[in-house]
Amino acid sequence: MLAPVKSRSLRDQVAASLREAMFRGELRPGEPLREMQLARKLQVSQATVREALFQLEQAGLVVRVANKETIVTNLSATEVKERVAVRIALEGMACIEAARRMEKAQFVELENKLHEISRAIKENAYVNLTQADNEFHRYIWSQSGNEILAKTLRHVSTPLFAFAGLLLSGHHVSLKNVVNSHELIVDAMRAGKSRVIAESIREHVETSYHGFLNSGLLDFRGLAEQGKSR
Repeated sequence: MLAPVKSRSLRDQVAASLREAMFRGELRPGEPLREMQLARKLQVSQATVREALFQLEQAGLVVRVANKETIVTNLSATEVKERVAVRIALEGMACIEAARRMEKAQFVELENKLHEISRAIKENAYVNLTQADNEFHRYIWSQSGNEILAKTLRHVSTPLFAFAGLLLSGHHVSLKNVVNSHELIVDAMRAGKSRVIAESIREHVETSYHGFLNSGLLDFRGLAEQGKSR
């Protein structure tokens, strides 16, 4: 599941390997992460794994209980709802600011990221779609010119993106709507109308998690278990 790591920047490489495993659905919400076991699999020291897990904790992808255990973040339905509400408010701000600052070259780059989303959908590649979706939004946040806003959005949204593949593979999100809603965001930003931009973000984010929040599932771990039984 996890390939051995060979790099000078071992902590970052271990963190990236674990993060990618989460995006692929190989490390699931609520799953325990044992330092010694991971160190053997990745062929690095236990101290390096510990440092990588601290980095992932800062990103909101793992939860560490002192002197007990480390587990993959398992958001409850309530926590997802709260993060969605915060993301809608902050991302609306970021998109409005980005639209004011972006020029032709930046919109071309955003269109390229939109094409990556469309390609992943055509290939039915959920992992690639999740990563392309993440890159699309992170690019917009970076163009807002407000690093604190972008950093906060990354912290709030990263756990949501990490397990978005579960939503897609479990058919809690329409793939057709994924493309359409991203196109509406780009169109709204090109038009530069703040109200339309904010509305396109609200509808996009709410739609992305509507299926899960109305499924009766208590948390993302339940979503993962549902996927196993399919």
